[in-house]
Amino acid sequence: MEKTGRSILITGATSGIGRAAAAEFAARGYRVFATHRTGAQRRELAAVTGVHPVRMDVTDAADLRRAYARIAAEVGESGLYAVLNNAGITYSAPFEYTEESRFREVMEVNVMAPYRIARTFIPLLLVHNRGHEVKARVVNVASWAGLVASPYISAYNASKFALIGLTESMYYDLRLLDIHAVLAIPGITRTPLLGKTTRGGTAALEAMPADGRARYEGLLGHYATMSAEAESASVFATAEKTAHRLYRIVDRPRPRFRHSLGLDAGLVGHVVTRLPWALRAALNTRMYRLDMARP
Repeated sequence: MEKTGRSILITGATSGIGRAAAAEFAARGYRVFATHRTGAQRRELAAVTGVHPVRMDVTDAADLRRAYARIAAEVGESGLYAVLNNAGITYSAPFEYTEESRFREVMEVNVMAPYRIARTFIPLLLVHNRGHEVKARVVNVASWAGLVASPYISAYNASKFALIGLTESMYYDLRLLDIHAVLAIPGITRTPLLGKTTRGGTAALEAMPADGRARYEGLLGHYATMSAEAESASVFATAEKTAHRLYRIVDRPRPRFRHSLGLDAGLVGHVVTRLPWALRAALNTRMYRLDMARP
């Protein structure tokens, strides 16, 4: 049975945390509108009971308008209970070799898309509020990479720092509409995104001129090893565990503003961010072996 008034839109629902969240919420009785971009992804999502696939490239304004019209028609007077802005991409390259087009793409997906989607769906969230005591909410999935920065992922760091700031501002504005704005901060999660980060660094290395490869080959090799170890480390959360934590946040009648979704995210948010800058920089320099190469 579907929970009365409990419809949720989940972006980035075709893999990783988003896919696990779609299954989790559907199993808990939610009507899940899960975004996808291809026919194959649609068929996979449609096979999950309670999941309603919705085509949406989160950077495409026309897709967004069509998705809104489709969801509005399906939810009717019940409105939309929650938006889970989960879609995200990463891009790895030493700063001097970053490509502006790739940098802009990360900002579009990780910052502009949550902004556009949340703003677009406000009318349906307000429809929900008119008929339900437990009020609507927008949950933005950031990262501890939005709290502290690391080498080689300047675009990802910038986008997640921006998303955290955006969500905090939304908290004040949306509370005027009785809509909760919630910030969810996962730690390292064993999803395909980790592998994409590693492969991105390798691709950047292959595109460099000889002097760049000489400077970064050892550094990016170490970076790839770190990522590979994280993918198999049991200490880090699975997508399913992170999805369950998201469910508990969304299902809470009055969620607090900020939630850490993993032990490492909590450690970064409550300990690492309070360390003196010089100590944080020294720890990163040692962890990433940044003294291996000098101009």
